Amino acid sequence: MPSSEEQLLVKKIQDGDEQAWIALILRFEGRLTNYALKKIKDHSSCQDLVQETFLGFLSNIGNFDPSRYIQSYLFGILGNKINDLLRSRDKSKIIDHAVDSSGNQLDADHADSAIGASTWYRGDEKKKLENDALIKCLGLLINQFVQRNDYLKLKSIELIFVNGLSNLEAANILGIDNKIVASHRHYANNFIIEHLKKLNLSPDVFP
Repeated sequence: MPSSEEQLLVKKIQDGDEQAWIALILRFEGRLTNYALKKIKDHSSCQDLVQETFLGFLSNIGNFDPSRYIQSYLFGILGNKINDLLRSRDKSKIIDHAVDSSGNQLDADHADSAIGASTWYRGDEKKKLENDALIKCLGLLINQFVQRNDYLKLKSIELIFVNGLSNLEAANILGIDNKIVASHRHYANNFIIEHLKKLNLSPDVFP
């Protein structure tokens, strides 16, 4: 059972507490990135997958089961996204990403690794729907920043989402505090989630 501190963190995020969301990112971003790097050895792709993982978590925060561990839930989302990426690159390189509440990978016996042709197709189709939806929402976000002449946020989002940099790396380039970049990421995530809802996508697209 998650600690009362972890349950409170989830409750604050559900209530729209920006500092709680930033705290969650700072707590798990490094672990998720390191885990992804062990699997695909591509820092830029890892950053993209971790951002999509946080987005998937935030988009479903209203239905999050407080009895679940945040870390195991995040690693589960990330594992699925890593497999989606590997399918698109090389269909022979599929790995089992089952993890426990501490993020440790479980033995292969804990998961069914049988994947048929229809599963490949659904995975590729799902990835395309995800990408198309995110590109559309990011375009709307960029237009908003341009109309408001908010070029600092625009540059932050470009560095994070396009260049795949971490909050700290983007902050160093822009010469601003890491927490400011984290707040820009939080704003962008919320914007994207709200507009994804308006697209009426299947729940299967963003878990």
